[in-house]
Amino acid sequence: MHRKRLIWQLYPSQLLITIIALLIAAGYGAYSLRAFQLAQISAGLEARARLTQEHVLTLLTRNNLNALQAFCTTAGKNSGTRLTVIAADGKVLADSDEDPGRMENHSDRPEIIAALAGRPAPSLRFSHTLQENMMYVAIPLVQNGKTTGVLRTAIPITFIDHALRAIFLKIVWGCLIVALLVALVAWFISQRITKPLEEMRLGAERFANGAFTNKLREEGAEEVASLAKAMNAMADQLDGRIKTIARQHSQLQAIFSSMVEGVITVDTEERILDINQAGARLLNIAPKKLRGKNALVAVRNLALQRFISQALASAKPIEGEIDLTDREGQEKYFYAHGTRFQDASDMTSGAIIVINDVTNLRRLENMRRDFVANVSHELKTPITSIEGFAETLLDGALESPEDARRFVEIIAKQSKRLHAIIEDLLALSRLEQENEQTELALTEEKIINPLRRAIETCGLKADEKKISIELAADDDLTASLNSPLIEQAITNLIVNAIKYSDEGGRLLVRAEQRDEETIAIEVQDFGTGVAAQHLPRLFERFYRSDAARNRKLGGTGLGLAIVKHIVQAHGGEVGVQSELGKGTTFTILFHTEKHHENTNET
Repeated sequence: MHRKRLIWQLYPSQLLITIIALLIAAGYGAYSLRAFQLAQISAGLEARARLTQEHVLTLLTRNNLNALQAFCTTAGKNSGTRLTVIAADGKVLADSDEDPGRMENHSDRPEIIAALAGRPAPSLRFSHTLQENMMYVAIPLVQNGKTTGVLRTAIPITFIDHALRAIFLKIVWGCLIVALLVALVAWFISQRITKPLEEMRLGAERFANGAFTNKLREEGAEEVASLAKAMNAMADQLDGRIKTIARQHSQLQAIFSSMVEGVITVDTEERILDINQAGARLLNIAPKKLRGKNALVAVRNLALQRFISQALASAKPIEGEIDLTDREGQEKYFYAHGTRFQDASDMTSGAIIVINDVTNLRRLENMRRDFVANVSHELKTPITSIEGFAETLLDGALESPEDARRFVEIIAKQSKRLHAIIEDLLALSRLEQENEQTELALTEEKIINPLRRAIETCGLKADEKKISIELAADDDLTASLNSPLIEQAITNLIVNAIKYSDEGGRLLVRAEQRDEETIAIEVQDFGTGVAAQHLPRLFERFYRSDAARNRKLGGTGLGLAIVKHIVQAHGGEVGVQSELGKGTTFTILFHTEKHHENTNET
């Protein structure tokens, strides 16, 4: 619907009212002026009649009609007035402008009737005799209480009409000029009225667009100034509230985005309203693809959809576990908390779901169970052997020197194995405690030194299997490291390589600068190798790719786990490559930049 501006509602109405008032005033003025002029002429005509009344009455009494005609002619000519004497029966006795004998009876003339009635009154009409508009005034001629006739005076009023027409034309022009002036004044007044309102409209639009700095001018009429003041106060309040809301929204958004937990909000139709980055990352889906979609369609997990339905239906917060398989086929575990929220009318408007990724906790729990089971198993075997052979000795085997010696040798061997397991566990425990409590003490040292010491330490075992160990490293290659720990790690790798190498084989230990920030140490054997499915778990505690052979060779299952912890304590990485029948290569990577940082901290 098209709406007119206020100025086009005020200005035309003001102008129209002014023009109508001017027309009414001009018409009434012209009418009053004409009435005034006619009244003046009527009074003049009556006065002239009164002046000639006595003389005409004398002549009429004498019945001297010729003298009466001559008097009317002379007096009418001198005064510019038409004089007419009429008998009581309406017969014209004398007239200053016409021959009385040719004039018709005037008994029906209004002025004659009024005069004979004793109430003289003017009369306006067109004179057929003179062919122009005339004003007539008649007075009775009374002698001895008897009306003997009527004396009538008359003049043309054409000149009055011409004069009034000229005056009315001037009035019209004056009204037009006044109307023009009034139009300008009305336009100015309308502008004065509508301009503050227009400014308020523009100001309200600025306020609606969030621009609260440009305030309205508080001037003009009291009502307009009060309205501008109220709108400025409203703008200040809106500005404060919007800033507060924006600040709170930014804080909530920052909290929402920085939360480690995934947060999902849904409506009553189970459509996802919002999700933070952590939630999208946990579900491995882009946030934009989730918003507005049904939870089941977006995530494709029936357990999550059921949990959302329960959260919407339950009056109390709920919690539970959700299993989810992502698009890469990896299984994840989430612990979820859900509660519904209500609007201002206490109606359920949606629910909020908070999910925590407990996949690592599950894996750690499984690893803990496996570790406990493996430790129990590894410790049980030598303890059972020691206990069994000790009981055998007590039951009488001591009487047989050969059996007693053999049983004691087995007990000693199992005791050494038990001691080795405990020592490795203690070593792992110490490494973990040192990593958590203190920074590892690192010194700048040539890498070849701990490599040589490790080779010397393993020399006896290598000689037993006639295995040669080759060292390839630059004497000038240095790094920030803890030399005893690196020596222990390399020793463990060499011992592991010796176990899985054939008699008469060879090992290769080398160190090189891969790039400006990376140094690599490799221990390579050419033995039996490890199947690919075992490689990801080689560094787990007590994990054995070939359990029977490993126990036969005397391993504790903790050597590679110790290597991993030592390398991680240096901020490095350890990896393995292997192929069945061709051998295995363990690689340790040190990042020299991190080493320098640790050195500076120390």
